Order: sequence, then C-alpha cells, then structure tokens
Amino acid sequence: MEKLILHNISYTDNGKKIIYEYSASSQIEKFFDKNKSLYSKYDVDVSTIPESIAIVPFLSNMMPIAWYAGFTVEVDQVDEDFYDALLLIQKEFQKRESVSVTDSKLIAKKLVKNNIEGDKSSMLFSGGVDAYATYIRIFEKKPDLATILGADIAIEDHKQWDDFTNFIETEKLLENNNQEYIETNLREFYTYQVELLLKDIGWWGKVQHGLALIGALAPLSFIHKYTSIYIASSYTDHIDIDWGSTPEIDEKITWASGVKVYHDGYDLKRQDKVDLIAKFASNTNNKFKLRVCYSELRTEFNCSNCEKCFRTILGLILNDKDPNDYGFNVDEKVYKKFYEVLEIGAASKGVKYFWWELMEKAKSSNKFYVFNDEEAETLQINEIRNGKIDQLLDQKLKKPNKGKQRIRFIIRNKFPWLQQLYRKIRY
Repeated sequence: MEKLILHNISYTDNGKKIIYEYSASSQIEKFFDKNKSLYSKYDVDVSTIPESIAIVPFLSNMMPIAWYAGFTVEVDQVDEDFYDALLLIQKEFQKRESVSVTDSKLIAKKLVKNNIEGDKSSMLFSGGVDAYATYIRIFEKKPDLATILGADIAIEDHKQWDDFTNFIETEKLLENNNQEYIETNLREFYTYQVELLLKDIGWWGKVQHGLALIGALAPLSFIHKYTSIYIASSYTDHIDIDWGSTPEIDEKITWASGVKVYHDGYDLKRQDKVDLIAKFASNTNNKFKLRVCYSELRTEFNCSNCEKCFRTILGLILNDKDPNDYGFNVDEKVYKKFYEVLEIGAASKGVKYFWWELMEKAKSSNKFYVFNDEEAETLQINEIRNGKIDQLLDQKLKKPNKGKQRIRFIIRNKFPWLQQLYRKIRY
C-alpha cells in the first residue's frame, strides 16, 4: 500500500506556527501541493505541547484523504485517545453508500496517554446563524471563541479577515468572551485530485471540515485547558445528506483523556435557530450582526444578494425583525431578488430543505416585518406560503447537471490558463 510519512514537526514564529514536513509515495503525490506543506498557526506559543497533541491537526486533515484514496499514514507518535477516535470515525465514513472508504491505516510507533486538567469551554465561531444559535445556548459558560482563517475566508484575503476580526472584537455581545484566532492552509495543501475522490465534488463540506476544524483546536486545548469544545450543526436529522460534520463524527473526536466535543443544535432546524436568535435579541434588548456571507462580491458586512443571505433575511422577516438591524441592507424589492438569484443558482437537497423550512414558517407566521407596503408584501409572503420557491427548487433538482459540473471543475483546475483565457474573451 502507498504511504504518506510524517518526517518532522517544527515550530517557527516564536513557537506559534506548527509546520508539518512529510513525503508521499509516487502514486499518491498527485493529491498534495508540493509547494504548500500543511501548517497551523496560533496567537500563542504552542511549542511546549506534547508532539502527540501537536500532530492532531495534521492527522485531522490527512486521514480522511488516506481513507478515501487508500494509503497508509506513518507517524512517530499520537495521542492514544485520538488514535482510537480516528478508527471510529473511519467506520462512520465507511457506512456511507455514496462513497468507498478503504481500510487504510494509521501506523504510529508510539501511542501516548495525555491528560488535560481543566473545565474551560471553547467553540468554533463564524458569526453566522448556526454559530450564534450555539453561542446563545451556551451563553452562561462564557466559551472562548475560536475562529479559523483559511476555512471560510482565504488566507490571502486580508480585507475580509480584518473586517471579520474587527466585527468580533467590537461586537458588544461578545465582549466577555476571549477570542482565539488560528491560521491554517487546511484547504490549500491538497490538489483538486482530492475532490475527485468523491462522486460529486465538495470535499470540504462533505468530508473534511468537521474533523479538520475541531482538530485545529487541539494545541490550544492543551494551552488553555479546554475540556469541552462546541461545534454548531449545519443540518438536522430531518435531512439525509452526506456531510463532514455530524453528531456521529464530531462527538467521537477526543484526545487527552477526556476532551469532549459537542455537536450542538442538531435538534434545531435552521429556522428554529433564526427564531432562537430573534427571541434572544428581543429578550435581552440586543441587536447584533449576523455574518452569513463570504461572497467575493460583498462590499458591506454581507452581500445581501446571495442565496445564503436571502434565506437568513427571510427568516428574520418572518420573525417580525428588520434584517437591516442584523447586518443586511435590503428593502421590499428583496422578494423579487429571491427568485432572480434562485433561478440562476445551483440547487441542492440541502438548499431545497432550508427553503422548505421557510415555507413552513411562513405558513405559521401571522405577523412579519413590513418594509413599506403591507398589502404588496403580504402577496409576496403568500406566494412563498403557497410553495412558489419550493416548486422552483424542485424543478431545478429534477434537472441535475453534475456530470457537466465535474468536467468543468477538472478543466478549471487542470488547465487554469483556459479559464483565464475564457474570462478575457467573455469580458
């Protein structure tokens, strides 16, 4: 079986940056960018933590690739509990009918028993609906908020990252929470060949992100004594979808004799979370911005013109809340824009489910926020109640073009110069 070998773990930037030095057998070199070794960088010196903990971010990203591509990973040492957790998580992925997960192994020369004595909590925080719902549910615990550069925001996008960190550090609601920032190239160290391991592209969402994001916190957990880590759910058990962050995956992740991961909010639909946020805002007399959009076209806090923005905007409207108080910039014309964007955008099972929730919420809502003309806007809400958006997305799902999407993806990544030429000709 082909191998990926970790040769060394080194530290730079005064012990704040962990660099992983590794090599791959010839048959699997294609999966890794030779010019971008995986690294993880923190705001504090993490060079004193055990090597068996420092390796957790590396394995959190590498092992899923090994499982799907079928190669062995060899390391010197790893935390014993995390080693056992990986075996359980591999079995979870093997249950999926839509993919083929191999019996590839992690070979460690030494399993180390670590221990963290503490009771602090941390949560992965993006500022979106899911994150804020979890934050509200554990508000009294005053969790540290960990945000990762390289996940939703590209490392080189300094403008968007500066805007985001400024938002976190100036939001009054978050002033009693310690903020931790992590920079990692967890979406850049591998090539497009990893995407092709799946029948449908979407490695980050369908496989990588749950284990990778949680694993990035391992070094910090040893420094700050975290024994509880929270990650907000994206979906509920009401929808059957391959996703990289589920209770079955996330809550099996552990290290250091008892670090516990909570996949929070799985019992709540997305609209339930918007309802929770709206109720919390009313009860505490708080207005706070929701960061739901990472569009490159964004010039304000959110772009207020994409599918993800629109579903949050409508959710707030149906709670009789002005979306403009929550980081958006819209008026009564937004209803027309719903259809324009959904018509040209790609549909998915998950997107259709989220808009179905909104249809059901509209049916049960007797009151909604009115921008200008209550009669005209009531007609728009009635169309949503009667399934106009649901029917639109249903039709789009019946005309899938996944084969074309896959071909376009390969061409874009294998021949990037063709994409550049096309843009020059088109524009």
